[in-house]
This record gives sequence, C-alpha cells and structure tokens, in this order.
Amino acid sequence: MKDKEPADDFSAEDEIPPLEHVFSWGEEAMQQRQWRTAAERWSLLRHLYPDEVSVWVQASIAHRHLKEYEESERLLAWARERFPLNAGILAQWAELDIVRGELSSSLERLGMLRENFPKHIVGWARAAEVHERLGQHDGAEKMNGHARANFPEHPWPWVQYAEMAMTAHDWSTALTRWEIVRSRFPDHPKGYVRAAEAAEAMGNSRYARQLKLAREYGNAWLEGQSSNDNEVHEAIALPRRRTLRTFWDLVWTKARLNLKSEASQNHLRYLWWILDPLLYMAVFYIVFGLLMERGGPGFIAYLLTGLVPFQWFAKTVNQTSGSILSGKGLMNKVRISPLFFPLVGVVQNTGKQALVFAMLGVFLILYGLPPTIHWLGFIPVVAVQLLLMTVVCCLVAMIIPFIRDLSNLVPTGVQFVMFSSGIFYTLDRIPEKWQSLFFANPIANILYQYRRIFVENQWPDWSMLGWVALGAVIGLGIVLWLYRRLESVFPRVVLE
Repeated sequence: MKDKEPADDFSAEDEIPPLEHVFSWGEEAMQQRQWRTAAERWSLLRHLYPDEVSVWVQASIAHRHLKEYEESERLLAWARERFPLNAGILAQWAELDIVRGELSSSLERLGMLRENFPKHIVGWARAAEVHERLGQHDGAEKMNGHARANFPEHPWPWVQYAEMAMTAHDWSTALTRWEIVRSRFPDHPKGYVRAAEAAEAMGNSRYARQLKLAREYGNAWLEGQSSNDNEVHEAIALPRRRTLRTFWDLVWTKARLNLKSEASQNHLRYLWWILDPLLYMAVFYIVFGLLMERGGPGFIAYLLTGLVPFQWFAKTVNQTSGSILSGKGLMNKVRISPLFFPLVGVVQNTGKQALVFAMLGVFLILYGLPPTIHWLGFIPVVAVQLLLMTVVCCLVAMIIPFIRDLSNLVPTGVQFVMFSSGIFYTLDRIPEKWQSLFFANPIANILYQYRRIFVENQWPDWSMLGWVALGAVIGLGIVLWLYRRLESVFPRVVLE
C-alpha cells in the first residue's frame, strides 16, 4: 500500500524544521484523535527522518486506530528490520495483535519483549492482562507478580493486581489490594474509586462514601478505618452528627493538603507566602511613605502593623465567601456539614499568616522597635481576630448560596472596611465625638490593639478587646445555630 502525500503545512521539498518541532506536529494530531491527519503527517515525516524509530511506530499506531491493520503491521515490520533492538516496536506489535484478537500471537511477541528487554514493563504487565483475557489466571498472577517485583514504583502492576481481584468478584481481597495501591500511590484515583465500587458490592455503602471523601481530601481521612465487614459499623460509621474531634481532624487535613497543593503550583513554593504580603506592603510603603510623604516619623511601622493583620482578614473573607458553593459536589455525595468549607479556608490562611506575622516582627526589630513584655498581648489579640474572622467568614459563606449576587459585593465590602479601619491614618485625625463610632467597627478596634502592642509598647485595651470577643462569641453561637438549622437545606440550594 503506497503512502499518501498529505496536503498540509509543508512538503518534502521545504526546508526541514527542527526535529522536536516536526514530531510535535504529528503528535498534535494524535492528541486530538485526528488519526487520518496523523497518519498523513507521519507518512511525510518518514521521508524526512527515515532513521528515527518514532516516525514508524507512531504511524503504525495511527493506522491501527483507523483499523488499517495490514498497513500498521507493514510499518512495524519495516521498523523491525531497521531497528531490531527497539522495545517499542515489539510492544506496539503485541498491542496490534491484542486489538485484532490474536491473543496467542500477542503472548509470543510479549515473550520476545521480555527475553530481549527484561526491564521493559509492558512485557510483564501487558502479558498479565492477555493471560487474564484468555482465562489463564495462574499465568496472569505470575506475570503480574514479576511486574510488581521488577517495577515496585510503577502504579500499573499494582492497579492490575487489584483489578484481578475485582474481575474475580473477590471484593474483600480487592479492598485489601486497593489499600496497597493507596499506600503506595496516594494520588492515584483508582485506589479510591474502584475500592468504593468494591465496598458497594460488599454492601458497605458507608465505607464507599468514606473512600470517595478520601479521594477529595486525602488518604489521611481513612487512617484507622477498616473495610472488614465485622468492624465496619465501629470503624467507619458516619453518624448524623460527627464528633467534634473527627470534624476538626477533617478540616485540618483538608487545609494542610490545600497548602501543599498551593505551594507545589509555584516554582518558589512556600516563599510566595512571604513575597506576596511583602510586595503588597512595599506598594503601600512607596505610595504613602515615600511619594505622598504621609504620616511623619514612625508612620511605616504604624502602616504595616495595620496592613498585615488586615490582609489576613481580607484574604480569608474573599477566599471563603464562595466556599460552600464550590463544595456542592462533595456535599451531595457524602453527609458533611457545610460549616466545613469556610472553616478550611480560615485554617488554611491562618497557617500562611503565621509566617507573615514572623516577618512583621523581624521588620519591627530592624526598624528600632525591639520586643517588650507587652508583645505577649499579641496572643489574645490574634485569638480574638481569629474568632471574629471565623464568624464573618462562616456568615458570609452561609448567605451567598441563598443570595448569590452578594458575592459580587464582598470585595467592595472588604475594601470599605479597609478604608474605615484606620490603616492609613492615625486616631488623632478622627474627631473625638466620632471615635466611639469608629471603634464600633471591630476590625478598627483590633488594629488599634496591635498598634498599642507593637508601636506604643502598651498592653491591649482589655475592655475594648473584651467587647469584641463577647460579640464574636455571641455571633459564633448564632452562626452555629443557623448552620445546624439549614444543614439539610444547603445540598438542594447550592444546586439551584
């Protein structure tokens, strides 16, 4: 069969582009599953690069997907003559035999692959699959055992090991093997999804729900749990109201995994947690401290002791405001309190803020404000701010599923609080008759306490701080009562 000349971006008479560019040209069509286009492109590339094994193998794959099996085999035969010591050719030839249903022939080629390339995983793992399809379970177990022994860090043979038990409907063994998969490859989705299917087949729907939950929030959620039928009610029962300790364990686990995930997405990883607020504070310092020359001596310390804790508040509120809506998928799969979602955001941002506060302390020392005994007042002030943020975040997150347009006003509201909390101006600029109204803003009150500690070297105003704490405690009680009353309503509301 003669290769067709493709009418595409360039021809054999054109200048030959760099190797990595032209290969991506063929791979792009395959990724888009445009097999005819891919076959034409690889045909041209064989004329340009006949000494590259991939142009033959990839063309064979394209023709195989087009069900042009004779052409696919012809290309592999030519490639085998040119590159007799290439494992990929034998692997794809065995794959072609499997697609054509010639399983015995496939086993022969896989045997040749193992003989010549014993460190190639396909020779073992794919042979196990073929033996399983032929009903030769002993041969499948043997091949899979070799694959697991030779490639202990590769998920394929371990997933295959569990799938064999699934095929045999040996659900108990399957659950044990999926547990091994999760311990070795905690990010592999099959370790949770397929294990949940096995649990469902055993009638352990509660354990299946926990497995789905663990896929979302990490394998740590399954620690200490059991899939054993006799222990299921003791170990994995999901009561109508979870214990407080279990609930906080789940919140902490999810927040910790979120922090790891967030850091892994950046090249600088955890360093961004310091650079981000540092750059933010630098902008305000340049604008207000240098360009506008506001505030006079000591204004920079005054500015930063307000900005740092306020940024903690602002980022947490903005992040958690839509958290219940974002968690609708999980909420409709497992029984979990909607309170979980905003609390994860609060804990997550608190972990990041610890580094920012440490950085603020270093700055104050270098600025000429060394630690004093009054710095101990920082602990109750932080505790009150954390309590207040929890109330505000949970309240906003609770309201938004019912009034979704409110989410558009959250950033504006946070910005209003910023400008009305005295971050950029000192207390003496506020007329005395308005100061009581100013301190009715709990954020302004809390920022004032930070400045008393760090800038003025005084203890917090315990009376003022106490009123904020009392209001936050009352607010927390109201929020918890509302969440309890609305818990059964949220799964329906978030889907509307």
